[in-house]
Amino acid sequence: MSRKDIKYRGTQCINCETSLDISEKYCHHCGQLNSTKKLTIKDFIEEFFANFYAYDSRLRNSIISIFTKPGALAREFNEGKRHTYANPFRLFLSVSIILFITFNLTEGDNSPASDTAKEELAKEQFKEEIKKDSAALKLLNTNVTIKDNLLKNKIEYSKDSIYTKDFIDKNINRNLDPLVYYITSLRNFHLKYPEKSDDQTLKELGFENNFTYNTMCNKAKLFKSNNIYEELFDYFYQKLPFFIFLSLPILTLMFWLVFYSRKINYTEHLVFAYTFFTFIFLCMMIFNLISFISESLSNFIAGISFAFLFPIYFYKSLRNFYQQSRWITVLKFLILNPLFFLFLGICTLIMMLIGIILF
Repeated sequence: MSRKDIKYRGTQCINCETSLDISEKYCHHCGQLNSTKKLTIKDFIEEFFANFYAYDSRLRNSIISIFTKPGALAREFNEGKRHTYANPFRLFLSVSIILFITFNLTEGDNSPASDTAKEELAKEQFKEEIKKDSAALKLLNTNVTIKDNLLKNKIEYSKDSIYTKDFIDKNINRNLDPLVYYITSLRNFHLKYPEKSDDQTLKELGFENNFTYNTMCNKAKLFKSNNIYEELFDYFYQKLPFFIFLSLPILTLMFWLVFYSRKINYTEHLVFAYTFFTFIFLCMMIFNLISFISESLSNFIAGISFAFLFPIYFYKSLRNFYQQSRWITVLKFLILNPLFFLFLGICTLIMMLIGIILF
């Protein structure tokens, strides 16, 4: 006999103790099944699969809608169809986590194999290099003729060396390289003299003892090698889903400004943003899975998608969600493109600041 049979119904909800009528199959207050029948293995299995199917069907409906009807899920969810689809915020968060995992699986450990410079070179070799660098640095600072001759030959400075801030500022002036040499010199100095404090490190290398250089000194210790660019790229790439997740409330302001309407509030625009980027993330997951088979094929499909598929999908999403005419949608689509890069730039700066703080 099923637990839903009328013979097992009570006049009070076992869960919340709300008074019920015998005709009520479920509690009108908490939604629990109105049944006094003891739980059996059969009932337990049935409830498990019933709950799983209920969630699975919403998930299935959401994914099918996202891929076949751009923008429709967000519109229908805002209109009240909350049980047909999975919650867009929860779905986006789940997809972000899975995408983060696939990033780690496909990228593997791209960080340098060693954790310290002592493992990059042999231990004794590293010490000898530091000694040579220190001696060379003193010679460069004291002998102007040698220094000028070396500079004329366009010497390549070693990131495994220790340089003072004054030397870096005067001799290394190429793009962001001075910042890289600041970090590597601070890191190398800490490796050579781990017993010295940050204040001593900054003083001996000629850095001001302020918040900026103190922060730089602390962060320099966290790098696993002197390949600063590579480590930073890997860090931000692996955290990309997390940073986009934090950026979406800012990017949503773009939709709110361009499609301003009293009928659509900010939260409803946010639902649209979540569903759109859920599609992007699902596609990126597919690209990552394809890369297991062929890296070049994955890159080719990703390139085609970013160049053609995603812009077309974005237009159709705007059309279906905001329900405006074709030409108005095209016009606003064109307006959104430069705005997107503007807001993306703002988000990038904010996320880079957060990323550096969390590094």
